[in-house]
Order: sequence, then structure tokens, then C-alpha cells
Amino acid sequence: MIRYLAMSAVLLSVAPTLAQEPGLDVEGARKAVEMSARRYAEAFAKRDPVALAALFTPEAEYVDLDGTVFHGRGVIQAEYAARLAVNPPGEIDVELLSIRPIANGVLVEEGISTFAAAAGDQKSSARYTATHVRQPNGNWLIASVREIASTPLTPHDRLQSLAWLVGNWHEDVGGNSIVTQWNWADSGNFLVSDITINRAGIETRGTHRIGWNAEQKQFRSWVFDSTGASGEGYWQMNDDGTWTLNLTRIDAEGSRSVARLTFAADGKDAMVVSLDQQISNGTALAGGMHRIVRRPPEPRPSAK
Repeated sequence: MIRYLAMSAVLLSVAPTLAQEPGLDVEGARKAVEMSARRYAEAFAKRDPVALAALFTPEAEYVDLDGTVFHGRGVIQAEYAARLAVNPPGEIDVELLSIRPIANGVLVEEGISTFAAAAGDQKSSARYTATHVRQPNGNWLIASVREIASTPLTPHDRLQSLAWLVGNWHEDVGGNSIVTQWNWADSGNFLVSDITINRAGIETRGTHRIGWNAEQKQFRSWVFDSTGASGEGYWQMNDDGTWTLNLTRIDAEGSRSVARLTFAADGKDAMVVSLDQQISNGTALAGGMHRIVRRPPEPRPSAK
């Protein structure tokens, strides 16, 4: 059976990025930022400074790699026009790394912008942070952009979006329990967990490791347990901000099971894991839904 993997694979959700603001439309906010990134890329490819500037608030500021500040939509539009006039045609690829709220109606986006010239192999990249502010009409506009000197992202950098996992998570249902303790690996390039499962008085222990697959550009999971079983799978972000893990498990006898797990935030310190498309040795199994809660740290002993 693959059920315990669903409970122990508490890896990703929108909790660290979009769930902290009460009443926030998670799907709408994420889609708004993603749409802004697409519009930016489209306007850049068309060399349209007016369309680029329209993505900003009237009082927005743009800080480039040299630290020069361009204040106001009109000034930003003029700067784009000047850059486009001297730079070769090409396209911008925007990779979103994180989206998180910092106040009511304010989101911070972090990403990498890569320019590829239409002719030749010229490429340049820059990391950036952008602050989006919700307008009275419900639209989101950019209030601030700051470019940061580009350095290659390490696996540790990639995993920063999952750093909120570090801690103790648990599920208790019908006398059965699953406890998962997440920490950084010594190298900092993986997140690893120790898993303890108590079911019907039988304890099973396991480990789970998350890493970045640079070739596939996906997070990858490896899971092992004390029965000799192992599993691995890849992650995919969905349009609604949830994450899906397609996982394959081989037990100690060589039987194969597959399942799809979907992770969705339920407040800041809980999530709902849905399990479906579960097949074991060619037989379809029933799915399910479970709520997993972050356990607060143990209180420190009071000083005497």
C-alpha cells in the first residue's frame, strides 16, 4: 500500500507563499502575478514601452542593477523606450521563484529574468524582486521593481521556497499516527525528513529527501522505509496554486504501486493532502483526503 507515503510526503503547498493573508484569493492573486509576468514578456517581445509601463502604478519605482532609481510611470516608460532603442530585438523569459504576501493587498514576487537576443546566442539574466499592489478595482499593478546582480541559483536557493517545511508535522486518525520531522541536510542542498508511523500498534520508520533536478527543472522526491520499500516522484505546480506529486513505490517483494497526491494549504500551519489515481499491481484503489497539522515547538523549561 502507498497510503503512508501520502502522509509523509508533506512537501509543498501554497502556505509559505499565499496563505498568510486572511481572506486572500489565493488562486486569483497567483494568476494575477503570473499574468503580469506573461504580459511583461509579451510587451518586451513587441518592443512596446507603453504596454510595459502600463503594468506599473503611476507612482511606481524601478531600480536597475546599477542602483539607478526611475520614479513614476512616465519616467519608467521613457527608460524602457531608451533601452529598447539601443538594445537588439529579443525575448524575455521570466521564471517565478516565489510569490508571498507582506500586507493586506500587497504581494512580493521574486524571480529571474533572462534576455535572449533574436540573433545569435546572446543571453543575460538578472534576479529581481517586484512588489504588486491590489488596486481599488481589484487589479494588481507593480509598485516597485529592484534588479539584483544575477548569480546561478544553487539547489539550496531553489529549496528556500520550501524552507517553511522545517519542523514537526503530524496526523492522528483513529488511534493511528504519522509524525514527520523535516530538517536541512548538512550540505544545505536537500530537505530531509524522519518519518514515524504507528498503525495498529505496529511502528514503521522511514526517510524522505527532496532535491532539485536541474535537468527536468522540477523538485524530486525519494522515500525509503524500514520494510525495504522505496519510492520516488516528481512535482508539478497546478494553476490553482496546489502542488501534485506523481509517485511510484516498489515494496520489498518487488510489487509496484503508483499514486497522485495533491497538496493544498489549510491555513498557515495545516494542509490537506488528497490521494487519487492509486493503482497497486494493476488494481485501482480508493483515494482519500487527510489533514496534516504542524506541531508547535516544545516549550523550553523555565529557568529556576
